[in-house]
Amino acid sequence: MPRFELRQDGTLDPLAPFKVLTVMCYPHDRVQREKMLGNIQKETGEGKPRRHPLTSDVFFAAVRRVDKRAAIAGGLLLSMIQLHSNGFRASLNQAIPLVDTLLPRRAQPQGPYWSKEWQVDHYPHSRRKMLMAFDSFRSVNHLWAALLHGQQYGRQDVWPGSPETLPTFLAFAEAILDLACRLPSFGDGQRFLMNRLEAWHFTIPHPQQITLTALPLSDEQLQILNEQGSHSALR
Repeated sequence: MPRFELRQDGTLDPLAPFKVLTVMCYPHDRVQREKMLGNIQKETGEGKPRRHPLTSDVFFAAVRRVDKRAAIAGGLLLSMIQLHSNGFRASLNQAIPLVDTLLPRRAQPQGPYWSKEWQVDHYPHSRRKMLMAFDSFRSVNHLWAALLHGQQYGRQDVWPGSPETLPTFLAFAEAILDLACRLPSFGDGQRFLMNRLEAWHFTIPHPQQITLTALPLSDEQLQILNEQGSHSALR
């Protein structure tokens, strides 16, 4: 199980938010993670304590340098959890039209940490690209899902960019991972969609624990499922 130690002398490493971000962007490439961390350190002041929040400008400047399919991967995971919790087949094929239809080609996210100048215009919309995105970020899908969840519901504390909010963000990510590990896989040779042994975890002082439940499907989501011929719930 990939695990990142974020404790330093019994307290949270002041670089912890930056280290979590590098894992979210490069879950399989340690060299790129170290390079990204070095770039962020230069932008925020080499040698200075990094105890201030990771600003939206720095965050998105870093994210723009990596594959931007991560948000789609997180959205697919959230959709599958919601489908499963509401008695529907929680497959990627079911989740793809929900994510594709509800995310416009160009959208401006709302929230205190999103830059007003930054536009989300990079979402892949083909089935092949969305499946590739999910697989590429499988080990960190729960982290991106937690980020999306926090922004969708206006949770300023579900944010990976500051030492103050990082513990809550990671608690939400772990709760989402718990739900994801219960999702059945419809592929060959897999019992569950996600495996804790493959997912990234972080060791922090005094970790929080929360429990999440999925919301009912909205009328718009049900309409999309009906139009796709997927309206029959599982028994």
